[in-house]
Amino acid sequence: MATSAAAVIAAARRRVERQFFDKDAFSPDRAIAIDTPRFAQQRFLDQLKDENVVHEIEPGRYWLDLKAYEEMRRARMIAVFKIIGLLIIVMVCVAVVNSMR
Repeated sequence: MATSAAAVIAAARRRVERQFFDKDAFSPDRAIAIDTPRFAQQRFLDQLKDENVVHEIEPGRYWLDLKAYEEMRRARMIAVFKIIGLLIIVMVCVAVVNSMR
């Protein structure tokens, strides 16, 4: 179930991002209307707006701040690597404790 939810979220993310990239909507003068027929797509768009990655110049017309987008992606990737590193440390500690028994 979690896997299918992750797939839905990833597909929604790709669809929203693709609309900006396909139309080079990276400045206010290139703002576009975004089609978000599914809840997950609208939720991702709202998240990008909340993080100031996407800006609405008028109702229904948006543009993506490419620099902010890249910074957001970089920060998320760093967070993922930190979590993976923490998991590795925990696994090593568990292995050491188990080997000492």
